[in-house]
Order: sequence, then structure tokens, then C-alpha cells
Amino acid sequence: MNDITPVGRITSMLLEAGYRSVSTPLVIGGLKFDFPAALVGIEPSPDLILIADTAFEQEERLVTKLEGVARSLDVARSKRPLTVVIAGPRPSSANLEIMSRVCRVLPTGTVLDKDTEGSLRNWLAVLLPLRLPEAHAPIADALEQLSKLGAGLDQEVAGLVTPAKQGTRAVQLQLHQIIDDAVADAKEDGTS
Repeated sequence: MNDITPVGRITSMLLEAGYRSVSTPLVIGGLKFDFPAALVGIEPSPDLILIADTAFEQEERLVTKLEGVARSLDVARSKRPLTVVIAGPRPSSANLEIMSRVCRVLPTGTVLDKDTEGSLRNWLAVLLPLRLPEAHAPIADALEQLSKLGAGLDQEVAGLVTPAKQGTRAVQLQLHQIIDDAVADAKEDGTS
């Protein structure tokens, strides 16, 4: 991330996550809305993401602009969810509540530790793809593990391990054979 401003870092992280930048000022239904940055997501999260900086804009002005954007999206019958990411000082609780009535609000806060990217990633987690940790141990083949159990398995279950390597259809045929054999045995015993 090259940009050291809060808005720049947020924008860079979202662009790296696959969001597309939208030119500003944002024009919706002929009305212009000026935000430091705007992005849109692609399926499965097609959010319209606005980035605001409360260090350079009054909270009340931001609330008014967000209400205007939300109304304009409604009039345009847009299906995109609206999200605002707020850089800079955290808005008051009252203003956060008003904003949250018309959009999802993600205040990023002030980074106090040395891991700026980690903190920012945590604040933006709902917008970013999930990062799974790398597996440290190789994942063993389940069929291999079952076949190693060998004598510990029930005879019918053990009889399904070999066909499992050949696919679903082979297991179904073997299972049907086990059921047919059980029904035939029951008829011979006179229990059915």
C-alpha cells in the first residue's frame, strides 16, 4: 500500500480485495455527491462503498450527504447495499445511529499499534475475503485412514471402503448388495 493517508490505505486495501473504483463526485439520478473515494463490489457482495474522512468533514455534513445518497439510490431503485467507511475521528454515537439507519457504517478509528495493516484489516473484515490459515500438517486421505483401521471396522463398512475409491456409483451398488443380502438372510431365517 503506497498511499499513507487513511483514505488511501482503505482504498488500496479494498482495491486489492477486488472492489472497483468509481469516479468522484458520485452522480446518482443527476445529483452529485462528493466523497474522497467510492468503490463498488462484485457478486456476491455488490456494495456501494463510500469512504469519508471526518478529519476534513463535519459529522453533520456527512450525515446529510449519506441520507441524500440513500434517498437517491432508493429513487433510482438500486439494489446495491450502501456502506460507508469512516476514516478519522469517530463520529458521535447520535450521528453513528442516524447514519446506521440508512447504510452500514464501518468506523475505522485511530491506529495505535505498529500493525496498521492488521488493524485496518480487522476494521474492514466484513468487506474483505476470508483468509484461511495454511494447513501445517498434510491432510490425510480419509479412505486411507479407513482402510488402515481394517479389522476394527464392521464387515459391511469395510466392504464399502474399496468401492469408494471407484466412486459414488460403486458404493451405491455395494450398499444395495449388502441390503439385498441382509433381506435374503432374513427370509431364509423366516424372520420377515
